[in-house]
Amino acid sequence: MHDFARQQQIHVERIGREQNPLLIIDNFFAAPEHLVKQACSEPGFVAQASDFYPGLRKQVIGDYPTQSLHTLIPLVRDVFSVAIEREAQLSLCAFSLTTTPPEKLRPIQSVPHIDTHDPSQFALVHYLCTESFGGTSFYRHRSTGHETITQERLTDYFKILKQEVMDEQQQQFNYINGDTNLFERIYQVPVIFNRAIVYRSNQLHSGDISAQAGLSADPRIGRLTANSFFCFT
Repeated sequence: MHDFARQQQIHVERIGREQNPLLIIDNFFAAPEHLVKQACSEPGFVAQASDFYPGLRKQVIGDYPTQSLHTLIPLVRDVFSVAIEREAQLSLCAFSLTTTPPEKLRPIQSVPHIDTHDPSQFALVHYLCTESFGGTSFYRHRSTGHETITQERLTDYFKILKQEVMDEQQQQFNYINGDTNLFERIYQVPVIFNRAIVYRSNQLHSGDISAQAGLSADPRIGRLTANSFFCFT
């Protein structure tokens, strides 16, 4: 087992008007090169037909999924004020590579997204690529002011957003990477190799994807991350 605790640097930001916590952990994993090696091994990455992720995924095996969750639980309980009696369950732990060229993006992939409206679910993004790639940004929807999408906001928000996207009459779409007519970037986390971030999955966010930086399907040179979702029940 690899030690997650050694020399971690932990920082907490409260972002936007809603002051949602963002947990940033540098030197997250003691042997990140082992994860890169696993990502490069067989079996390869595949596209998920039911997934809006603009690229390929591959399941992470070994100790990492349970060890990372075990390490994060005390931090997440403290930073996000999660009650001690609630138990954490991991629902996804996968390597991810952004590979979809901008001209093949669907409209929904060109705007910030949420993973779920459930505030009990959290996302972990662990960067395993070089600093030449973009990190992750968080956004505010201009017309509603929303930075998180709750169950109460869900129906109206997507109805408004759909109409706004239609009104813009775009013929081609691109990755969002900063302010637009519809969204304001409220915080940006740059990539640092072996940095991890944790946030609630109902926050509006997007990877800072640049086609110029490369959209390679090779884990050694592409925008490789390890992504996890976990929920407190």
